[in-house]
Amino acid sequence: MGFIPPKSHMAVLLKDFYKPLVIEHIPTIEPKGESVLVKTIATGICHSDIHAWRGDYRPAGLPKKLPIVLSHEIVGTVVACGDGVPKPLLNRKVLVYPWQYEEEDEFTLAGLTQLGRKRRRLGLDVDGGLQEYVYVGHYRFLVDVEGLDDVPALAPLACAGLTTYRAIKKLINYVGPDDYVAIVGLGGLGSYAVQWVKTVLPYVNMIGVDVREEAIEFASKLARIDCIVNPSKVNPIDEVLRLTKGRGVRAVVDLVASPKVVATYINVLDTKGVYVLVGHMGEEGVTIPRPRVIRNELTIVGSYTGSLSEQHEVVNLARRGKINYSAVVTARYRLDEVNEAFKSIEEGRTLGRQVVVM
Repeated sequence: MGFIPPKSHMAVLLKDFYKPLVIEHIPTIEPKGESVLVKTIATGICHSDIHAWRGDYRPAGLPKKLPIVLSHEIVGTVVACGDGVPKPLLNRKVLVYPWQYEEEDEFTLAGLTQLGRKRRRLGLDVDGGLQEYVYVGHYRFLVDVEGLDDVPALAPLACAGLTTYRAIKKLINYVGPDDYVAIVGLGGLGSYAVQWVKTVLPYVNMIGVDVREEAIEFASKLARIDCIVNPSKVNPIDEVLRLTKGRGVRAVVDLVASPKVVATYINVLDTKGVYVLVGHMGEEGVTIPRPRVIRNELTIVGSYTGSLSEQHEVVNLARRGKINYSAVVTARYRLDEVNEAFKSIEEGRTLGRQVVVM
């Protein structure tokens, strides 16, 4: 006799913004057709979960419902399948691709799954990973991680690892050997970004930028950073220009993207340089120096999470040992410690990434 899903299971619910999360039992959805049920092994807590918890996304209509189960970085085991799911998936350990969609359109058909017009993002549009069982509407969104070590530490690859991988890949057509690339923000995202630079663009010079010495030290243990700039100690524009002998950098990957940060680091771009916006620090608009952008033919691009095919690439690179995903995870919490985990991230007391292990 196969596994019979329980009628209900424990979940962490966001019921009121900026209030403690509540652990309650919710109904378990039985998978049918091409859907699956995943028993959660671990789920990551991303800074965007903090924004959702605080209500920062309310102007954008997110999350789509209350109460909601937060978290979109999920690894688990497939325990039940609909009759349209290939049987070999049953009992496999998987990473759940969270940037899902409800129906195919011109973007999803082109492989840009994260840009679908009708999005079904876990932890924002529908319930996410802070629960014992996660319902996944289609098995296409599962990535096999069977055989990989430290499965709980894989969870952040669904967002932090994927998002930075796509952002670094965007630089391939802009940078060449010995060009300089600046990574602004060496925290939870930067811990992966510095590793992807060495994997995807091993021929460039990397400048790491952060105001926190502890973040600089942590990221420097994960990958060799050629030059360090701490804006709390030096004028960052002057220092970058000094390091690059007055030319500036060919690319900036901005993992903070606050108005102040953008206004600063767009001034260190060399002619024909590219500025990649990744971070979501603040909802205010940013001011772009139009004359400089035009005269130097600068390129400004956004980079949003990553596609399903890129998620497979990320996991395959992890399988080949091209990224130290385990070392990035510096804190592991139990389900009943979830409010402490959120508080720790909000107060900036942790480096790297954090996961809740079921």
